Amino acid sequence: MSVVTLISLILLSLGFAGAEECTMYAAVGKNKVIDHGLELLGQSFHLRWTHDSKIVYDTRKNTEPKPQTTPNGSLLLTNLQLNNTGSYQVTIYDNMGKLVLDKTTRLCVLLPVFKPRLTHTCTDASVSLRCDVGNSVDVNVVWSHNRQTLPGSTDKTLTITKAMLKPVDRYVCTVSNKASEEKSDDVNPECTEDSSSTVLLFGMKLWLMVVILAGGGGLLLILIVITLVCVCQSRRRRASRIKEEEEMRLAPLTQPTRQASLHHHPPKSQSRTRTKNRTPSQATQNSRPLPLPRSPQPEPDDAPPIPIPRRTGPRNHRS
Repeated sequence: MSVVTLISLILLSLGFAGAEECTMYAAVGKNKVIDHGLELLGQSFHLRWTHDSKIVYDTRKNTEPKPQTTPNGSLLLTNLQLNNTGSYQVTIYDNMGKLVLDKTTRLCVLLPVFKPRLTHTCTDASVSLRCDVGNSVDVNVVWSHNRQTLPGSTDKTLTITKAMLKPVDRYVCTVSNKASEEKSDDVNPECTEDSSSTVLLFGMKLWLMVVILAGGGGLLLILIVITLVCVCQSRRRRASRIKEEEEMRLAPLTQPTRQASLHHHPPKSQSRTRTKNRTPSQATQNSRPLPLPRSPQPEPDDAPPIPIPRRTGPRNHRS
């Protein structure tokens, strides 16, 4: 059992050792020419191209679809995709059928890198530059300062001191893989004097937070005052309405008493005026209480008749 396992491991290692590595790289969507390395071929030569042992071009056979070739017979691949990855073999024979060239090229098609975005952050004594590569994987990063490559700077973050920073400095990060390359825009990492000492509160500047809180507090105070005024006015209107309703409820009970008091007690000014205009005798007589009027009583049937006085008129003297 151990011998079988050992043999399997040996064969597996030999298989990995014999695996072909990529000798040519290209990006998705690009064009690529696979050159066989010979000079211009004549019409008498027999040229054949294969992709993973499948014939894709043959001068003596019709292949569909037939790829393009250059004038010397090199293979031209357009609008590459990931499935174009593989081994491309070229075989050339002369007019006598003798093998002139047998060459294999391993092509690897990769996704292109995205254009990086360069940002910077200022701290107390340094500036941190960050090269954002997006979704690109297996990329190399190179930093440039004033178009001069910085050796040894291959990380996505570059830190420099403020003492080294100058107003004319320009920094660029270059991202690349084996198939494509992209550069970021030039960035001048400017830092204001108070940017590193700015006090933050809840992620915002302190003075801005103070203004916001002061404005909010003033608005809240105004709302409280308006609410108190509205409550006081509402209570006053309610009390006035209750008082009016109470007076209207008691009006039928108090109105006869007022009229009687007004009837029996005339105003003092009128009584005084009448008293001054009266004579003493009238004043004495009026000062006595007037007798109350008696209601007429029914006369009995056996009451004696009331004598009626005789009327005497002027007598006519006879002549």
